[in-house]
Amino acid sequence: MINKIITSVFFTIFFSCSAAANLTHEQQAARDKGIALYNQSDWYDSQPLLQIAAEAGDQKAQYYLAEAIRLSKRYTTTEAKKWYEAAAEQGDLYAMLRLSNDDDLCIDMGTCTGRSSGEWRQQALKIARERAEKGDTEAMTVLYTARQGLGWLEKAAEAGDSYAQTLLASAYKDGKGWFLIPGNREKAVEKWYRASAEGDYAPGMFFYANFLYEHNGNDAEVGYWLRKTAEAGHIDALGSYSLNIAHLPERYGLPLDLVKAYGLTYLLSKLEGGGTAPEDARRNLPVIAEKMTDQEIKQGVAFAKEWEKTHPPLSYFDPIYGY
Repeated sequence: MINKIITSVFFTIFFSCSAAANLTHEQQAARDKGIALYNQSDWYDSQPLLQIAAEAGDQKAQYYLAEAIRLSKRYTTTEAKKWYEAAAEQGDLYAMLRLSNDDDLCIDMGTCTGRSSGEWRQQALKIARERAEKGDTEAMTVLYTARQGLGWLEKAAEAGDSYAQTLLASAYKDGKGWFLIPGNREKAVEKWYRASAEGDYAPGMFFYANFLYEHNGNDAEVGYWLRKTAEAGHIDALGSYSLNIAHLPERYGLPLDLVKAYGLTYLLSKLEGGGTAPEDARRNLPVIAEKMTDQEIKQGVAFAKEWEKTHPPLSYFDPIYGY
């Protein structure tokens, strides 16, 4: 009983604090660059930058630093666990979910010391329910992620959460939920992908474009959403869009623009994280260049540099609580 009281007081103290640290300009810049690299699957180079903000007490940096360490090492190391705990102590629900995972290699290695996974799960569900009852859509999504029912995700989607809308559409597409009339499932998938896309959520736009393509949608509409997704920095969309505007081949009525195509492909080729996008871009770059003059290639590189200044950082947009 005493331990439970101490734990309750401990969490109350930390959860009453602001989740975001007061970062200096340099610390904020390091955090933003670190998260950008993390979202490009560059789990190694992101760590020193994230650590700057994590040590300053920034909850988001602490969570992403722990994720970067876990993904680069392929299990939850002692260092990763330290940063998950730091984020969890500030109320980060996804960090609590990571700490509640009882399938991690660190258990077999005997390095998962401290509060048990069961205790973290109990705490995560308790706090998530409290927040969800107050309308917190992230907490609703966390409850769904923690296998507390599809209804929580449906509530988050209905409340306008674009991330939840994409997850819900994908869940329906994978056969979750119950529909009396079979055709209504497909209608629900389209509805929620479209809602997420119209909320300017990049993965929602990407999935909606794919849905339209798979269901023989209007080519011009597919091209519109592909362009929008590319402009939002979605790496996979950017690769497809650049090939289309280079007419290699062109499917959606997009005008030929070799300078732009070269510039976007050049950007992708410079990525140093995981995924096949950088390799594909390096292979496609000379193919596009064959159709261009030297001057146009120089213009393409200049276009890439300007694009970086005026658009969001390139990202794979992996889920917050992903693999």
